[in-house]
Amino acid sequence: MKGNLSASGDVVSEPRPSRGQPGSQQVGGVRARLARSPFGAARLRDYWLTAPGIVMLIATVLAVGIRLFTLTRAGYLRGITEYDDGVYIGGALRLIEGQLPYKDFAFIQPPGILLLMTPVALIAKITTTVKGLALARVLTVLASAACVPLVGNLVRYRGAVVTLVTCGALAVYPGDITTAHTLMLEPWMNLFCLLGVNAAFRRGHLARPGRLMWAGLALGFAGVIKFWAIAPAAVLLVLCLTDRKERGRRTGAYMGALAAGFVLPMLPFLTSAPMTFIRSTVGDQAVRTGSSVSTGIRLANLTGLIDILNNQGQVTLNAGAHSMFAAGASAGLGSSSSLGWLPILVAALLAGVIAAGYIWQGRRLSQLEVLSLATAVLACAAILIYSAFFYHYPDFPAPWLALSLGGAAGALAGYPKVRAIFVRAFAVLIVLIAALQIRETFPLQQTTGESRAFLIPPGSCLVTDQASLAVAADRFASRPPGCPDIVDALAATLVLSHGVSVQGGAEDMPQVVAAWQSWLGKADYVWLSPNNARRIPWTPALTAWFDAHFTKLGGYNDITGQIYARTTP
Repeated sequence: MKGNLSASGDVVSEPRPSRGQPGSQQVGGVRARLARSPFGAARLRDYWLTAPGIVMLIATVLAVGIRLFTLTRAGYLRGITEYDDGVYIGGALRLIEGQLPYKDFAFIQPPGILLLMTPVALIAKITTTVKGLALARVLTVLASAACVPLVGNLVRYRGAVVTLVTCGALAVYPGDITTAHTLMLEPWMNLFCLLGVNAAFRRGHLARPGRLMWAGLALGFAGVIKFWAIAPAAVLLVLCLTDRKERGRRTGAYMGALAAGFVLPMLPFLTSAPMTFIRSTVGDQAVRTGSSVSTGIRLANLTGLIDILNNQGQVTLNAGAHSMFAAGASAGLGSSSSLGWLPILVAALLAGVIAAGYIWQGRRLSQLEVLSLATAVLACAAILIYSAFFYHYPDFPAPWLALSLGGAAGALAGYPKVRAIFVRAFAVLIVLIAALQIRETFPLQQTTGESRAFLIPPGSCLVTDQASLAVAADRFASRPPGCPDIVDALAATLVLSHGVSVQGGAEDMPQVVAAWQSWLGKADYVWLSPNNARRIPWTPALTAWFDAHFTKLGGYNDITGQIYARTTP
């Protein structure tokens, strides 16, 4: 069988010691039981000190190193680099204070990330929100890097080549690295999806019903983090339904656990404000509009071309901090006129390689291969079709693309001589990509919120359109009575307008403008980000009122924006 490069070292498939041998069940004691367990020294050694295990270990170290390197850049650990991370940390802080999203403050994502960040919020409450933000970023790096050995564990039974391509591709995938630089949903969703898929499969085929139950719980909770997890969950359900062996037991165990993992964590939030919960997480997300992003830019992000494209869309290996990869959030914007047909050609080439690999192997696809390919297709199609696009969206198909590419490579490099050349060439390619990414990341720096914190006395009523500004300045947690609680300004506008964004015409709705004037009117200080016009429905009347009641404090900054202080009682 071409591409079926089996290798020893799979913990779950290693033979158990026979009776009468050292370490067998005749030898009692805690030490003997530990040695026979999956975490025993001998079994761990058999797992990691094989060709696939060593590949997984090196790729994981590489993934951690690249992602942590970004956090060593000035301002990236404690500074202002995103909008979403402030929303998630801020929401978790409000949650431990007893306030519920959807009921007490606007929130348009599922509540899973708030539950995950509750321990971080407790630490932030005891120390500072700046330290809590830094901790959340480090944990997100670890969550992202943990996906590398998880995809490796799924395919290690196929040998070192498949493991190398799968783990290596995910370790240096640009969309996964840029997303992992701060607290975002996709790395955590991918982590729980892969935990579920690892429980669901053994050597490429569906596991027993008991393991499928754990898979359902993990995939269900992945959906509580982001609804996109429905893609692998649905494909796995189809595989259970179409499997001839133990179809009923497998489907029942998986479906029941999937429902429990999805419904139970959301139940308190759903029952507290059912209509707002459904409208916010489903309706407002479905109709939201963002900046128009061309198919070329989307494909450049999906294929990883952003490593060799600068901000003007030109191919270069010397862009440094001006590459689309280093640009972060800006990598999802701009015109694709200078890209030409390159993103389409590269996307077609990758699709052709994957298709050729699976056709060449001359056998039926395993159930794991079906799930990986189907999920990759669904995820890529969603990203290309959805009206909005952001730089972190390509992280959704990242593990499934890596699994599909690894499986195809195992077939195409099936002959020993070809395999040896391929392994060396691919390893060199991964090292070169990693070096390029570090070079592009090296000059990056960001402004910290702490540099502006002295302008706002602790305990003041602060209203901002970007919670990450207040979180990074340690001015979010302490809020006086009566102060408006705006965790997500974009969500606040969407909830007030029933899904109409500022770009969609929210400023033409009197109730939305009046609500914002009421919130701003209760503030001692207002901190407006450079992108505040995308979240606050400024009208000429609201602008004139604001200018009459607030004055500027300090200077304007392209990252931190402008702080205003009230001038009237």
